[in-house]
Amino acid sequence: MSDIGVDWEERVDWQRIRAARVQSAIKAMKEEGIGALIVQRIENLRFLTCMRPFTSLIYYPRYAAVLFDTGHICLLTEGGDYELVKRSMPWIDDLRVWPYDSDETIANVSGLFSDRSFSTGRLGYDDVTSPAVLFGLSKKYPGLEMVDANKTLGRARLIKDSEEIKVIRGAAQLAEIGMLAARETIKEGVRESTIAAEMARAMLEAGADALITHPQVTTDALRRMATDKRLRYGEVALIDINIGYNGYVGDFARTFAVGQPSSAQRKVFQVQLECLQTAVSLVKPGIDPQIIQDAVRDIVVKAGLEKHWHGYITGHGVGVGIGPIEQPLIGSTMGPERELREGMIIAFEPGIFDPAVGPIRNEEMVLVTAEGHETLTRFGFCEKLSER
Repeated sequence: MSDIGVDWEERVDWQRIRAARVQSAIKAMKEEGIGALIVQRIENLRFLTCMRPFTSLIYYPRYAAVLFDTGHICLLTEGGDYELVKRSMPWIDDLRVWPYDSDETIANVSGLFSDRSFSTGRLGYDDVTSPAVLFGLSKKYPGLEMVDANKTLGRARLIKDSEEIKVIRGAAQLAEIGMLAARETIKEGVRESTIAAEMARAMLEAGADALITHPQVTTDALRRMATDKRLRYGEVALIDINIGYNGYVGDFARTFAVGQPSSAQRKVFQVQLECLQTAVSLVKPGIDPQIIQDAVRDIVVKAGLEKHWHGYITGHGVGVGIGPIEQPLIGSTMGPERELREGMIIAFEPGIFDPAVGPIRNEEMVLVTAEGHETLTRFGFCEKLSER
């Protein structure tokens, strides 16, 4: 996958991807009358600037990007990355610091607004933007209308450019490498955490640049993370992967039997697989996602498994992030996009989670094409659970 390159320093020409993303964001902003957009959510930051920030579960956002409807972009970076960005990201013309102190940050952003003669109109923000900064800006600029721009960003990220799709294919391949490591490690007596570690090692070694979530390895229908629990004969293990590659996500899941599965486990697995394959088969431009949700529900109800069906999510968008901001959203609560369109990428993941059976979910990444669809993830299903 090294032929694709990376988006955080100039090894290949990413100009088309950068331009397409910014133009998509400006178009969405203008549709909402938003004059400037400030973001701090990592995937939005990367979408607008290609910044690969230092991240941690306890490291609060110290980066921001501001996009004006004129096309001007300013990246405000944590001080420790300022020189790196200056050296490695020549496409960023306006680089400033996002200080630790809120008052200093407000002053820096205010200086940017002054430089761009922006003092009135609509200022969009995402759901991670510092409330203290937004409050300070609203006091300093009473003529600004603060606007929640999460849906605006969702529209901007909705349709993938052909060059973006190339990178997402690479992300899917990395996820497959992680799944292969999991499948080869699963056996009685192995800890869930050992499997997760082997998955992370394999994907990072192959070129992943972020663990979007820690690898999900679980034999518990109610638990979503790997622990020190050891796998036992007769259980099923759910493996769910969200891996980052050059700012895009590879997301898919498989369920494996540990030893020989029970008839109940086979039944639920095969019903879930029918749900998944039916959902994928319906994908084409113009279809209402509700049709997909209803088809999956009908299968689950007919099988008598609705009690443990996670109907709230059947599918979600995949791109620089995953749902709910990444559209479309297909489930008991639908997202704002009520028609599939060419260039959308969706992860379908209907799940049935009966504590007496175990966690059952298989997931695929699917591209909406002009003719219908293409499944981007390529990995076999557990043969022992598929047997009838």
